[in-house]
Amino acid sequence: MIALVALLLLAAPADESKYPAPLREFLSAKNKDGSPVLSENDRKTLAAFPDHTRNLLGAAADSVILGSAAHLKILLSLELAPAAMEIVAQDNCILCHSDPGNQKAKHLFSTDPAARHANPLLNLKEFVSDVHFRRGLSCSGCHGGKPSDEMMTKDIAARWPAEEVRHSDRSWIPGFCAKCHEDAAFMRGFNPTLPTDQFAKYKGSQHGILLLQQKDSRAAQCVSCHGLHGIRNAKSRQSTVHVQRIPDTCGSCHSDPKHMEGYKLADGKPLPTTQVAQYKASVHGKALLEKGDLGAPACTGCHGSHAAMPPAVASVAQICRRCHAQNGMLFDGSRHKTAFEQHKWPECETCHGKHGITKPTDALVGNTPGTLCHDCHSQYAEGNQQCDATAASFRTALDALVAGRADIEAPVERFAERGLDVEPLSRTISELDEALVQTQSKVHTFDLSSFQAAAQPGNEAVVKGRELIAQTRREAGFRSRGLLAAIGFMALIAAGIALKLREIGKRRIT
Repeated sequence: MIALVALLLLAAPADESKYPAPLREFLSAKNKDGSPVLSENDRKTLAAFPDHTRNLLGAAADSVILGSAAHLKILLSLELAPAAMEIVAQDNCILCHSDPGNQKAKHLFSTDPAARHANPLLNLKEFVSDVHFRRGLSCSGCHGGKPSDEMMTKDIAARWPAEEVRHSDRSWIPGFCAKCHEDAAFMRGFNPTLPTDQFAKYKGSQHGILLLQQKDSRAAQCVSCHGLHGIRNAKSRQSTVHVQRIPDTCGSCHSDPKHMEGYKLADGKPLPTTQVAQYKASVHGKALLEKGDLGAPACTGCHGSHAAMPPAVASVAQICRRCHAQNGMLFDGSRHKTAFEQHKWPECETCHGKHGITKPTDALVGNTPGTLCHDCHSQYAEGNQQCDATAASFRTALDALVAGRADIEAPVERFAERGLDVEPLSRTISELDEALVQTQSKVHTFDLSSFQAAAQPGNEAVVKGRELIAQTRREAGFRSRGLLAAIGFMALIAAGIALKLREIGKRRIT
């Protein structure tokens, strides 16, 4: 688009008399009301193309594959760069199926399918943005035939199952896409870094098992996630598999109760359809979708993409550790590790949840009803007094650090407004914040001595901060007293000067 605009700005007035004869005829074509079919902007777009591009369009018009001025207007409205327009001009499949005068709505490539009541899968604007088209792979790459063919050939129909079959049984799609995508030698010519094991992974995934082994065509396959004629690179924000669009892409099936009806969890319960809504309200969902943190996990971050499976209990913690490695290592050395393995509990999920994970707070820790520690210990470690004692110590220490931070931060703004140096206090607050994070993390050790060792720098920062506050207040008091003394001294001087002036005035009078 930018390149085309630049060409338009730099293009000298074109000599339309040198255009191929069919194009010159299109320039003079009129609508029923007498207005020209090709607008001034259309003519400028055409003029911006190199001679070679116009000659290719002229050749297409001469063969009547480019059927009319109105057809040309549609192609010009795509605002394609010359290289892309040359692909279109030499592809008889695109030219024939984008001609509204030659195709029924069902088979028409339209720039606005909704307005023309055409096939929504045949959006021409989407197609010319497709990653395959941009790499030179057009209709014939999937449908067969050759772009230069002026008529459809028999091999096109042979490539696909019959229409009534291919729409009811979707199991042919993964293998069809894999003809190219699992061929390493072929894919190397387009993108050497693109994996070629997607189909192998898919066959072992939950979706693949349902589709390929159980012939359940409701299961997701390539087209379900990537789309059809408007496939884009996953890094594009318009791609259906861009990380920020993955929740909605997965949710198009997994949030639809009707589509998911009959699917069950391993325990026989119905598969829920609330996961995406829970995810969007979670700390991960807000980070990705609201804050724009592209490193935050979406559905595929935990479940996988082509090899998507429900994470097993043993693998949940390994997934979490990809980001939360430190907490995982701390948990590995704790007593809870053994208990979790004995009960076959998923490590992180048991305390933090799954799709609806919220930001952890100190309120989770404690020995009172409603806290995670107490509620679990009262059920599984009722006779172990050390459990509640440790949890109570954790909470007391955390509350002390939080309260200390609040006490230190409270007067900072007021001190700054009075012109006092608050830099030492600000540094202390930063030290306390870091210590608080480390202390909260050490909860995962479930070990009091390790926790207290982590809390010690925070306690020292609180003491230091309170000493700085007292010191700053003394300085403020000293300044106040000094200011009052200075004001008093200046008042005395002023009074003395006033008396002296009065005395001098009396002398002049006498």
